[in-house]
Amino acid sequence: MAILRRLKAFWGRRAGPAAVFFDVGGTLVSTDLTHVDLLHQALQVIGYTLDREEVRSANDVARRAVARRRRRLAARMDTGQASRMWLEHLAGALDLDLPAQDLEQELSLAIRRIEASGPEEVDPDAHGVLITLLDRGLRLGVISNWSADLPEYLEKRGLARYFETIVASESAGSAKPHREIFLKGLAAVGCSPSEAVHVGDDYWADIVGARDIGMNAVLLDRQRENPHADCPTITRLRDLPDLL
Repeated sequence: MAILRRLKAFWGRRAGPAAVFFDVGGTLVSTDLTHVDLLHQALQVIGYTLDREEVRSANDVARRAVARRRRRLAARMDTGQASRMWLEHLAGALDLDLPAQDLEQELSLAIRRIEASGPEEVDPDAHGVLITLLDRGLRLGVISNWSADLPEYLEKRGLARYFETIVASESAGSAKPHREIFLKGLAAVGCSPSEAVHVGDDYWADIVGARDIGMNAVLLDRQRENPHADCPTITRLRDLPDLL
């Protein structure tokens, strides 16, 4: 019950949401790879030979730098700026030679290739959770950094039928945490940001990105590796319906 009280305090809403959006990789579909694992492997894919501990340390330094800047400039620093700043600090800490914009694109593509080629399983709670939410009359959608074949990918895994809209970054021309991809999902189901919840496993892409346009957000942190006191967090997808 404590997490439910915190959720109500964070959202400050009087009624439940009208729509719930989900990330895919790491959320509806899970792997054994953590965010640091994905980042480490993606950097290797694009040509950087680095130790995993170096990557973990640099990622921590970059995220702390962004968090400090956001606290000071909350009203003047949007998600895109925060994302670029994280990449710039990461590149500086690891002595990477790609500019932030190119690094963002290369990492996004590399991570997707890693996720697609690795062992992926539909979360065992996914079907039950989605059916429960539909039974409550909620409208469901997907917003994910993914290639244009995302609808087919979800169809093969028996998930596509639950969603009114499936928004993939490659098709949308915008990737989380940038606001445009979230706005496309909201427009597709015809609800305002304050009426919607986004559920994902990446704090910066999913939580910060969604909240920057006024959506509510829930972090799925299975490994308890991303503690953030400023957002509702669950460790199992099955716990989501109790929060809504």
